[in-house]
Amino acid sequence: MEKAIFFDRDGTLIEDKHYLSSPLYIRFKKDVLNTLKALQNRGYKFFIVSNQSGIKRGYFSYRRAERIMRELVSRLKTEKILVEGIYFCPHHPGERCPCRKPKTFLLKKIKKTYPGLDFSKSYFVGDKKEDIETGKKYGIKTILISPDCNKKFGADYCIKTFSELLNIIED
Repeated sequence: MEKAIFFDRDGTLIEDKHYLSSPLYIRFKKDVLNTLKALQNRGYKFFIVSNQSGIKRGYFSYRRAERIMRELVSRLKTEKILVEGIYFCPHHPGERCPCRKPKTFLLKKIKKTYPGLDFSKSYFVGDKKEDIETGKKYGIKTILISPDCNKKFGADYCIKTFSELLNIIED
């Protein structure tokens, strides 16, 4: 069985640009690239699981969102970091869709596509309550990245910097 790390995108891997509408504005957060390389060397597969309500809100199209994700993956690949899959919800928070975090449809889709993943040996990393709730609902260990660990939303771990993942996520 393989182990994975499920990452939120905005505010976790990259700077949160409030409805990122162009690949030109992708900026990795501090220590993301070096940390991802180290985690990849520990045998983890990477997935991005993201809410992208900017599509439904009209800030950008579905195709533009896909283009931004492709550019993000391309930049990571240039650094020899492989992303196994990208899954995102295009819906507005007020819609009753099954895919918007903290609902687990996207994780169910991943599990169906990658049946060899061991979710009990995997992690969900994010900067919001919804990320933590999503991981918890699927029995995945959760890590909140936040400057204020007093509000950890039930996360298994709370860290202030991305590089601290290396202290938590084992080989």
